[in-house]
Amino acid sequence: MLTEDEVEALESILFDPEYGDHALDVFGLHGAVTAAVVSPETLDMNRVFAVATGQTPETVSSVPEVFSRLVTRMAQELRQLLEQGHSAELPEPEDEESEEEAVENWCAGFTDVFLLEEDQWLESDEEQIGQLVTPILTLSNLFDDEAFQQARQDPKRYADYSEAIPDILTDLYLHFHSP
Repeated sequence: MLTEDEVEALESILFDPEYGDHALDVFGLHGAVTAAVVSPETLDMNRVFAVATGQTPETVSSVPEVFSRLVTRMAQELRQLLEQGHSAELPEPEDEESEEEAVENWCAGFTDVFLLEEDQWLESDEEQIGQLVTPILTLSNLFDDEAFQQARQDPKRYADYSEAIPDILTDLYLHFHSP
């Protein structure tokens, strides 16, 4: 778990004017790191930094040390939770932030990493992985698909999808990382 000072250090990178409006917030970063952990691919810090700052992996020339250190620690903590059979919970928003916005941002960060690696994710079992990631893709609000829009606007379905995320993460992790 990151301290308040560590979160502020990450936010100072994410909200640097150099990255404009395309950078993720801390919830989106957590989603991106989570996707990198459950992914069939090895954690790639340049890729996570690119997603977090709204760049393409090819344009990243260097990753700030504090970002690399804190993201590595986040990834290790998430991996350890999943390996021990615990659920990976989404971070809780502060009072002034809406939970719905935090979930959407988390899902958007997760989805960004998934889309970069989509072929690798789907090659083992496209149907199963597609079913597992659909709730996250839906809640990311990155797609204009009518079915996704309807699901997001249905309070029961929205609640079901967001409550399912911890189990989905466990299933994805086990799919890609169990012997």
